[in-house]
Amino acid sequence: MKWLVRAFFLIVLLALAGVAGAYYLFDKLITPANPEAKAPVIFEVRQGMLGGEVAHELAAQGLIKDEFAFRMLLRFHPKGKNMRVGIYSLSPAETPWKLFEQLQTAKSLTRKATFPEGLVIHQVAEIAHKSNLIKDPARFRQMAFHDGKSFGEMFPANLEGYLLPDTYEFPYKCDEQVVLQRFTDEFRSHVEPLWAKYKAKSPLQDLNQVVILASLVERESQVDGERPLIAGVYINRIRKGMRLECDATIQYALGKQKPILTFEDLKIDSPYNTYRVEGLPPGPIANPGIRSLKAAMAPTPSKFFFYVRNDIKNDGSHVFGKTYDEHIANCNRYQR
Repeated sequence: MKWLVRAFFLIVLLALAGVAGAYYLFDKLITPANPEAKAPVIFEVRQGMLGGEVAHELAAQGLIKDEFAFRMLLRFHPKGKNMRVGIYSLSPAETPWKLFEQLQTAKSLTRKATFPEGLVIHQVAEIAHKSNLIKDPARFRQMAFHDGKSFGEMFPANLEGYLLPDTYEFPYKCDEQVVLQRFTDEFRSHVEPLWAKYKAKSPLQDLNQVVILASLVERESQVDGERPLIAGVYINRIRKGMRLECDATIQYALGKQKPILTFEDLKIDSPYNTYRVEGLPPGPIANPGIRSLKAAMAPTPSKFFFYVRNDIKNDGSHVFGKTYDEHIANCNRYQR
């Protein structure tokens, strides 16, 4: 009988120890590491991390107090192996149990940035830097100006014009290579199908010419409905052997934006000076959006060779003319 009594007491002790251990673990898992914490902590679950490593790093970053308790949770909970690889914003004011749930259900952090139409590479680099996408704008510019071919044979060495404007979502951890890869991937997926659709009837020979013309349209137009018409004006001038005389190309050649161009500005010695050089400039002068790219692929046929900004409406629209005399009359009437 004595052995039965001893066995009973041993079972009781083990049960009490189990209850005490369970209570201890439960208490640690519902007690925040720092209930007063305000600032979140960025925490990364890397590919291949074991539960013990996750618990250790959570403790090292002050997100939990008891590494052992969290390790036991990961080991014995049915969902303990369901942690998602990613980067998360966690708070020491949350309970370890809540952190455990977040590591299984929360969406990994990303970074967003908006790149408007008509920017040039150095402006794109500036936005990317301010949005914490890249650390080195100079390296971004160097890669964008010289390493375009590394992103695909369809791209020229200089990616000016091929950084498709849009609002992008990037991985939380990214660099110059990742950002440029995303730009070129988007260009390939959106613009190549358009070119395949319009290529047969396009007045331009190749996609590079499309991007160049689209960049002029982007910088010259503010009203969406006028984009194909402005593209058509330039096509008419090319076919007639006329210089394009696009003010935006002068701005690009000058390397700065001026509210009013002078006659001296129009004399600048540059292959981008379309007041002196016939045909399209040697490369894009900005990064055009989809609407301008479509306009360049499918310009509106017309008999117009000129256009002038309508200062009377002051809404960014233009007045179009067929002859030089009509153009001069429009300038005198609509420009202030």
